[in-house]
Amino acid sequence: MVRKFLIAALPAMIFSWMPALHVAAQERDTFVTSFCIAPQIGTDIGGTIPIPFSSIGGAFNAYPKLNATLGARFFLNLHPRWSFGANLSYKTIAMDADARVTNQKFKGENIDQYFTGTSEMSMSFQILELPVYVEFLAGSKRQHGIQVGIFGSLVMSSRFITYATKGFIGSEPDRMDSALSSPRVMDFSSLLDKWDVGVFAGYQARIFTRIKMGLHVMIGMKDVFLPGSDFFDYKMKQVRGSVTVSYDLIRICQR
Repeated sequence: MVRKFLIAALPAMIFSWMPALHVAAQERDTFVTSFCIAPQIGTDIGGTIPIPFSSIGGAFNAYPKLNATLGARFFLNLHPRWSFGANLSYKTIAMDADARVTNQKFKGENIDQYFTGTSEMSMSFQILELPVYVEFLAGSKRQHGIQVGIFGSLVMSSRFITYATKGFIGSEPDRMDSALSSPRVMDFSSLLDKWDVGVFAGYQARIFTRIKMGLHVMIGMKDVFLPGSDFFDYKMKQVRGSVTVSYDLIRICQR
């Protein structure tokens, strides 16, 4: 009885596996190693936020600005489902913010001071960015790409200015040594660092044969200020996202 069942089931199992084996074999037969260079444009939005966020001691409202991104995408496909990629981009990260803080600590002239009141920030960073990542191609036609990697960026020009608009300053928490009769401006632009590193994650979809659209998120891992510039009791780090469109202009293929 068992022998008859196995004899009857074996052909059915073989025929059920044949389409999958055919697809796998076809995928191997049609795969070619390829290298691609693609011009890329897009928009980038984000800015610098305090880490840990709770150190603000109040409300923090950010108003990031939408700016253009220009660059190129480099793509090396070594496997039907896996590839290496890099995006070289020039972009401007700009953001305004306002905050209502209580006993925010900062370094004054050889003394710690505490500010309570409202302040505004204006910041801008012109950067050259290079994410490097691995990409997994999903979907029956490998049209979806999941990207994970790291990035490095060179800060070519930067600006970071704060405006204390209303409030008071004390040498201890909840102490008023002097009240602000007019806005106080503090320019930290000369104390900003010239580079950044962080983590990169993205998704890319093939819209047409040579056109791809991507969504990317970059999170900086280091303080935007120079080491030793401990004016605040928290760090300021870059967080941003981008939407890009690229065109596969040059393809070099080799079996």
